[in-house]
Amino acid sequence: MEFQRTDARPVCDAIIESIQTRFGFSKPFAAMLARRGLVDDASVTAYLHPEAQSLPDPFGLKDMDRAAARVKAAIAAGERICVYGDYDTDGVCATSILTDALKCLHANVTYLLPSRQGDGYGLSNRAVDAMHADGVRLIVTVDNGISAHAEIDYAKTLGVETVVTDHHRCHETLPAAEAVVCSSRTDQDAAYGCLCGAAVAMLLAGALGADVGRYLPVAALATMADVVPLQPFNRTIVKKGLPLVSGHPALAALLDAAGVQDVTGEGTLSFLLAPRINAAGRMGDATRAVRLLLTDDPNERRAIATELESENVRRRAEEQRIFREAEVQINETEPRILVLRGEDWNTGVIGIVASRLVERYRCPVLLFSTVNGLLVGSGRSVPAIDLFALLTRHQTMFTRFGGHRLAAGATLLPERFETLKQELQSDVCGLFPQGLPAEPIRYEDTLAVSDLTLTFAKELTLLSPFGEGNRMPLFCVEGTLSGVRVMGRDGSHLGAKLTDGGREVRLVAFGMGDRYAQWSALERAQALVSVELSSYLGKPELSVRTEAVRAPIDDATEAAVSACIHAIRYGTELPDRTVLDALPKVSETQIRETYRRLLDRLRQGVSIDCLDAAERTAMLPLLEIGVLRVENGCFLTQTVQEKKQIQKALLYPVLCLE
Repeated sequence: MEFQRTDARPVCDAIIESIQTRFGFSKPFAAMLARRGLVDDASVTAYLHPEAQSLPDPFGLKDMDRAAARVKAAIAAGERICVYGDYDTDGVCATSILTDALKCLHANVTYLLPSRQGDGYGLSNRAVDAMHADGVRLIVTVDNGISAHAEIDYAKTLGVETVVTDHHRCHETLPAAEAVVCSSRTDQDAAYGCLCGAAVAMLLAGALGADVGRYLPVAALATMADVVPLQPFNRTIVKKGLPLVSGHPALAALLDAAGVQDVTGEGTLSFLLAPRINAAGRMGDATRAVRLLLTDDPNERRAIATELESENVRRRAEEQRIFREAEVQINETEPRILVLRGEDWNTGVIGIVASRLVERYRCPVLLFSTVNGLLVGSGRSVPAIDLFALLTRHQTMFTRFGGHRLAAGATLLPERFETLKQELQSDVCGLFPQGLPAEPIRYEDTLAVSDLTLTFAKELTLLSPFGEGNRMPLFCVEGTLSGVRVMGRDGSHLGAKLTDGGREVRLVAFGMGDRYAQWSALERAQALVSVELSSYLGKPELSVRTEAVRAPIDDATEAAVSACIHAIRYGTELPDRTVLDALPKVSETQIRETYRRLLDRLRQGVSIDCLDAAERTAMLPLLEIGVLRVENGCFLTQTVQEKKQIQKALLYPVLCLE
């Protein structure tokens, strides 16, 4: 497991001391600010207090003036307007925001959402027909529309005009709408590029003269739910909106139905509220969630919130079933890409399952299910592969597709599935003939155990909200590992103590119960941890959450070991000497002794992360000559038909062996 420091450049001690003196921060926190270039009072204050910053100017978005003018004209003329949204949290929130704003402006407005089980994502001719039959003369899309060229053209033939508001990636040409307001447009200030669909809808509401503050909690929810980068505009939206969540009647009803009293941070938005809003569209009709956000009737709010709580429970059960069935289809230990299908997989859930499979197999995943004679798919990817670009290569095979770099959706005829699967596998193998590169775990800084204090944890909260583009920082700490124990009813978590220089902290690792043996084998360890505030009996406590643990090794040596393993496995050239020089020198005697000492464990599989630098290096020549193999992050013995000579390994002279 490769650890990699995000920014290893040294920071001037004088600058760190200056920040400490002026703001009273701890040295580790002052160093973090300095690495981010936040050294003067104004930049530090602006970064640490995004709630004090202004919301983005709506008219900084291209075509916003045209969009606002067309909508205002429709309001003045009494034209029927339909807000056409989407069935996920972002789309639901965007629909509710703009519909409410137009109602406040006395517009003749209605709204419509597609169905996952029907036409799927985006504008369709059938939806256009339905809106036309309802007397709609202006469609305003939210969280969709940027790819609806044909549908917008069709609407024009019926005398229905369209204003597009969206945030998904633009194709080469824009649709021929009255206005195209899209945060991903490249002909505008790049600072707007991170906004989600609901944030764009909120800005349109502001351009129309509505009270934008009214929509901040809902926009904050959508921003976290859609996993858009938490760059300055989005940090401001979330930071301003978060304190207002518990006071929002609909969101408070959801919290109450879930048995939650307090909003503890942005995690409440991502992991509690968003899944319940999403459950409406995943398990049935998404308009229920829009009604929840729009209704003034407290009884209706309670009823819908209770219903969505039940739907979320049902969604979790469906997710587990599809995950199990998908895994049955996988016959590779390290696939390059997974393209799978199921006849009765709920299309509202397959995106979540795809995300879980990406976490397990570290490769792009596309899952398809049959809907009305078509295959409707949802995909997730890894940082190394732009899924949207990959699908764009085969866009002629789809009846529709769209998305982002890491997430996309597509619809195609069933008879094209096998061809698509083969071509995508060929594409990924062509892009990465030596296998997908392992993603290192990046961390902020190396700290002593004594640096992990309650004061430091409180300082770190000033960097929130945390999420995409502003991850909770990880720190590398080293010490003696002891007291490893399994935690949780099902034994899925681990706890331990990390001690160094008399200072001790308690580690907790969620979802790592299966690594008990690995942790127990370590006496001294490096851990990547997040430092967080928790509460016990109303008092703040230090929580040290662990993301990864390995035997002590420096980053350069670990990177060299990983590069050698990758080269040996895929038959490519070994790394150059500048990389190999990071490996410690080991003798032939050391190799043989290390092999004999580890042999019993090697037969079962030794986690590479449990071995120190010398042990890992000693295994490399044995891997090269075929005595060992690597599987699922472990060194294992391998049956050989003839005697192998260590001296034959290309690494032998490189490592200056005896």
